[in-house]
Amino acid sequence: MKNVICSTQEELDEALKTPEVWPNLVGGDFEVSGSATVTASGSATVTASDSATVRAYDSATVRASDSATVRAFDSATVRAYDSATVTASKYVAITKTGGRVNATGGVQIDYQSPQSLAEWFEEYGVAPVDGIAILYKAVGSDFKSERGGDYTPGTTPKSDAWNTTQECGQGLHFCGTPHHALGFYLEAKRFVACPVAVESIAFTANGNYPTKVKAPCVVAPGCYEVDINGKKL
Repeated sequence: MKNVICSTQEELDEALKTPEVWPNLVGGDFEVSGSATVTASGSATVTASDSATVRAYDSATVRASDSATVRAFDSATVRAYDSATVTASKYVAITKTGGRVNATGGVQIDYQSPQSLAEWFEEYGVAPVDGIAILYKAVGSDFKSERGGDYTPGTTPKSDAWNTTQECGQGLHFCGTPHHALGFYLEAKRFVACPVAVESIAFTANGNYPTKVKAPCVVAPGCYEVDINGKKL
């Protein structure tokens, strides 16, 4: 599946001309922002922000934020944030995060983000064993994170700085699934599972990045490579 980022209508039009990209974004993974307009169908996944406009059909999935506008039909799925506007037909599932989403039609779900680490574990299917949680990191082909941290299998990375109050920075950051980790490093080539002591994890309720937590280090036996579904390689 190809990832394409478009911030203008011109960039989107050009992307659709490339041989790898299916017409109408079928089977593609697109990120649109600025004033771009996109039509998604098939099993396409589209992330829309700024003032982008998306029309979704079939089983397309759309994540909309900022002031993006979405019109969704068939069995499309929409996850809306910020001041996004969604107009949907009766079988479209709309998950609204935050109180500013303007949604009409569809099946609407008011999502409440986890308010504790235990709720966060439940949200992402993390099941600690003997005080150890397996969390995930998206990395490059050299097992380094987007910020240069080394997560080579068998190692136990440790943060050079640590505090429990700052949501970003000052620690190692992890997600509950490889899929969510990919959202923080779209060009990742590999994924690693990281054993982390539950008692060391810092969780931020109502944070800007609710899909991640942080910890000071990885514990023994260390990182190991997995696929995007979390299966050990």
